[in-house]
Amino acid sequence: MSDVAAGNPEPAQDISDNEYLLQLGVEPRFKRALGFFTGSLFAVAFQGPTTGALLITGATVALGGPAFIWAIPIIFALQLLLATSWAELSSHYPLTGGIYQWASRLGGDFLGWMTGLFYVFAIVLVMPAVGQVVGIVLSGLFTSLKLTTATTVVISIITTVLAAIIMATSVRFVSILNSIGVVLELAVLLVAAVGLLFHQHQSVSVLGNTGGVQGHGSYFWPFLVVVALVVTQLVGFETAGAFAEETNKARIKPSQAIIAGLAGTAIVLFIFDFALLLAIPGVKSAMTNPNLIPSVLTAALGSGFAKLFLAGALVAVFSTAIATLATIVRMIYGMARNQQLPGSAFLTRLSGGTTEPLGTIVVAGVLSILPLIFIKKVPVIVASITALIIIPYILVLASVFWRRLQGWPRERAQFNLGRWGMPVTVAALVWTVVILLDAAWPRTVTNPKLGPLPVIEDLGIGLIVVGLLWWFFVLRHRSRTPAGARAESVIRR
Repeated sequence: MSDVAAGNPEPAQDISDNEYLLQLGVEPRFKRALGFFTGSLFAVAFQGPTTGALLITGATVALGGPAFIWAIPIIFALQLLLATSWAELSSHYPLTGGIYQWASRLGGDFLGWMTGLFYVFAIVLVMPAVGQVVGIVLSGLFTSLKLTTATTVVISIITTVLAAIIMATSVRFVSILNSIGVVLELAVLLVAAVGLLFHQHQSVSVLGNTGGVQGHGSYFWPFLVVVALVVTQLVGFETAGAFAEETNKARIKPSQAIIAGLAGTAIVLFIFDFALLLAIPGVKSAMTNPNLIPSVLTAALGSGFAKLFLAGALVAVFSTAIATLATIVRMIYGMARNQQLPGSAFLTRLSGGTTEPLGTIVVAGVLSILPLIFIKKVPVIVASITALIIIPYILVLASVFWRRLQGWPRERAQFNLGRWGMPVTVAALVWTVVILLDAAWPRTVTNPKLGPLPVIEDLGIGLIVVGLLWWFFVLRHRSRTPAGARAESVIRR
């Protein structure tokens, strides 16, 4: 089937971004206030290098020894397959909602609906996790603050509400705040790395030390566990594409930002972890220290610098909260615009002054707070976030593979893979299936049991059931205005 027959005409490349949107059947409504730099920093903020380091590094050292660090370049190289794939899709379909839109345009409404459902649910679970990290950082800055379930819930709610208030201003203001926060975050991580390099206790050979986690067997198996954890720090870079309708030069800048967001996060993480491991006093002590980063920073650089690091971490984690909530808002808006959610008219109504969807921001904030009802289970459920994001990845890549077999794309986008398109798609699809199997393997660290089944299976089956019920009883009978007709009506106005 051709793209035109599927309702996805391939617009010409020498027209403006707004004219391009019209040919895709979308009326331009957002202000274009973002560029390559701000888009890249949104992608970095969503991945949250500081948030991930505070949550993950202690566990990865404990489970894989210092040799865990080699998971970062390996995963980065393989995630580049995804980044280039998303970059090409964003260039073809520079629409609010990113990955949901790509799935919908390539695979139809049903595939788009299931992709959006899984993706939104996954990133909604990110917000309580971010709130918990805010609590951890605050307790490090203010030792009198004792973290209990109640205080963690309150801190998470305050974090979400503040992020929602900032989101309601304008995308330009949000991008400025986010950019300042991420630049500060990267600067603090790199300065800390430089400082740690002047306080080495280990030689570079420590990076090959497994800590004996493999026992008498192969290191391959504990390394798989490490991969399942480390990959959580290098997903979500495609969020740069979710803001395409608010980006100048939307058919190329978000594509570049997707790749830059992944590369920037991976490079900074590797440098920081490299310096951290050289500064640990001993491998065994590091592997049993749940507060590894603050402890090493304090021992090497003093409590003053450790406090400074935590202050920078607070700003960084809040930037992650803003970027995460902003992505939730864009995903919900994109789905509502396609009439796939209840209250679509309310969710797509933009503020006259800021052109922000205020109703969607409120809904996204409420959805982000709801998981806190199950606060005792949130740390466990967070382990499933990666798998819930990988499932949409697989759905989109499978649709890309199928469409490539049919001759897609028939016209080159500004960012394109050319003859490498099919090999990259196949390799990316295989890699995402491997990640899913690894993350979903029944194990206490990444996929523990909350009920009769491990948590990923519980949540995955539940979402499939909900998605199918909503599709067959509501969406299947709902007609949508053809893209061409919508574009023609906009042009006539």
